[in-house]
Amino acid sequence: EIKGQAYYLGMKMALFDVTDVAHPIQKFSEIIGDRGTDSELLSNHKALLFSKEKNLLAFPVTLMESDQSSGKVKENQLEYGQFTFQGALVYNIDITEGFKLKGKITHLSEDYLKAGNDWYDSDKNIQRILYIDDDLFTLSNGMIKANAIADLKEKGSLSIP
Repeated sequence: EIKGQAYYLGMKMALFDVTDVAHPIQKFSEIIGDRGTDSELLSNHKALLFSKEKNLLAFPVTLMESDQSSGKVKENQLEYGQFTFQGALVYNIDITEGFKLKGKITHLSEDYLKAGNDWYDSDKNIQRILYIDDDLFTLSNGMIKANAIADLKEKGSLSIP
C-alpha cells in the first residue's frame, strides 16, 4: 500500500465540450505511456502543433511503457516504464469519436529505439513540429525530416552536424 505519495502515470489528453463554459464536459480522453513519459509540451505550449484546417494535433513525446498498465510496485514505489519511443505523435481529432492516432514520426534509428533504458542519441529528440502545405516537418537538434501529412510517409530528411 502506498500512502501520501502522488505519481504521474503518463500523459493525459482530453477533449471537452465547452458549449456551456461554466460546465465543461469531458467527451474523450487518452492516456499516453506510463510513469516516466515526458514531453516538452508539458512545460512549453510552443511544442504543440494544432491545425483545425488540417485536422492535426501533434506533439513530441518520450514514451515510457511498463509491461503492466497499472504499474508495478517495487520498494513501495511504482516502477518507471521502459523507454520505447521518442518522437512526434500525430493525431486526427473527431468530435464524435475523439482522438485517432494517425501515426508516429521519429528521428531515431531502430537500434536506438531498441536501446531500452540505455543512452540514446538525444540530439535527435524531436522538439518541434510544423507544416507547410501538405508536408509535416519535425525538428530536432540533429535532423529535420519531412513527411506527407496524408499518410505520414517519409519524403526526406537532412542531418544537422
